[in-house]
Amino acid sequence: MRGVSTVVDASLCLLLVSASALVLSGPPTADGTPRQHGVAPASADETAELLATATARVNYSVDGRTRTAHDTLAGLLASAVDADVRTAAPGASSTFAEAVIGKVNRQLGRLGVGVRVVARAPPGRVGPDESPAGRLAVGPASPPDADVHAAEFVVREVRLAVRTWSA
Repeated sequence: MRGVSTVVDASLCLLLVSASALVLSGPPTADGTPRQHGVAPASADETAELLATATARVNYSVDGRTRTAHDTLAGLLASAVDADVRTAAPGASSTFAEAVIGKVNRQLGRLGVGVRVVARAPPGRVGPDESPAGRLAVGPASPPDADVHAAEFVVREVRLAVRTWSA
């Protein structure tokens, strides 16, 4: 019975993620090209929802061995911030964090709007060398004259700030 429940859960998740992607991308024009329009105020919320619901798999290496992590995009970002906090060398970036940043960048690049996501460990969390809590940024900073929309949410104590603007 447990296997059936897992299949139903996975199917429902895929349905919701597909519907989210369709809503975010919108219908194409008659010639098949994406519509060009300004960013709606809800775009940051929709992008945050996509990060919280879309799952991904990343491959990375540790001590010469390839490993795989599977989680939501937001969960992967939270894990990458935690991994950077635990890294022994100050300011060093793990291959895991690099793989997560690359995966999230590719997913957000499909949205057709400018997006930047900043993930921050909670205040007070320090690395092995007592350095401040970890921080990862994905995507470019918004242009100074852009109309920016923002949303924030927390995953496993890591705060994710999402900003969107017209590309």
